[in-house]
Amino acid sequence: MRTLITNLKGQCLFNASVKTQAEGLILLSGKNHRKTELDKFIKGGEIKIDSEDPLEICKRIAGIINGAKKHGEVFIASSGDGLGSLLNFVANKEGVNAVFICYNDKIIRIPSLKIDISKTRLNILRFLSKEDLSAAEIGEKAEISRAMVYKHLAGLMDMGLVDKSRLFEKFTITEAGKISII
Repeated sequence: MRTLITNLKGQCLFNASVKTQAEGLILLSGKNHRKTELDKFIKGGEIKIDSEDPLEICKRIAGIINGAKKHGEVFIASSGDGLGSLLNFVANKEGVNAVFICYNDKIIRIPSLKIDISKTRLNILRFLSKEDLSAAEIGEKAEISRAMVYKHLAGLMDMGLVDKSRLFEKFTITEAGKISII
C-alpha cells in the first residue's frame, strides 16, 4: 500500500495525490485548520496536531510515519509552514520512500537528507537530554577522553544541537538536539 502523509490543502493536495498515486491518505492539520470543499473527498484519516511543542509534534509525526510504514510505502508532501517543516525533518529522519514539497502549486521531489551524527555524539545528546553535564561528566559516561568530549561538543554546538550552560561550565541540549534524537 502507498500512503501519503501530508499537510497540504487544495490544488497542492490533489497534485501530490496524483504524483504519488497514493492508495491511502493521512492529512495532518494544525489547530487553525479550516475545512475546505476538497476535504470531504479525502479518503483516509485526518489527524489534528494541536500541540505547540515542536518536540511533541515531531514525536507524534514519527509515530504516524512508523505506523504507516508497517503497511507499505510512505510518501510525504508538505507546505513550507511550521508543521510542514517539522514533517519534512521527521520524514528524512525516519527514512520514508520520498519527500515532496508544494511550490507554486507544483509538487517537487526533494532529495533525502541525512543528519550525520556518530554513535558517540548521539550518546552525548541522550545523556544531555536527561540532565546538563560538564565535559568531565560526559567523558565519564561516554567513556572517552576529555579532548574527544570537547571535539564532539564543538561539532554538536556547530550543528546547534548543544549549548554551553552559563552555570558551572555545563553543557545543555537545545530544542533542535531534542528533536534530533526522537
